[in-house]
Amino acid sequence: MKEDKKVSYISMFFGGVGTVLILLAAIKLLDSDKLYEGYLVIFGFIFTIGYINNLESKAGVSKKATWVRAILSMVVLLLVSYFVFFL
Repeated sequence: MKEDKKVSYISMFFGGVGTVLILLAAIKLLDSDKLYEGYLVIFGFIFTIGYINNLESKAGVSKKATWVRAILSMVVLLLVSYFVFFL
């Protein structure tokens, strides 16, 4: 049972990193004057995050783990965007 939880948390981590990369690509699209495509990707990102949260609640993932994933995703987004866009 513990091994199953480890796999679940690893999947949550990679899912969080994947959504951060999608958001960075959307920001890059908006920066390159492709506004329509950028807004479509951002709306898709918002819908995908809602769906992931829904699936996590149905799978029985604790609220604490969901909040930790969200906060870590935001920290990774800030760090990666700093290095990509400001350096």
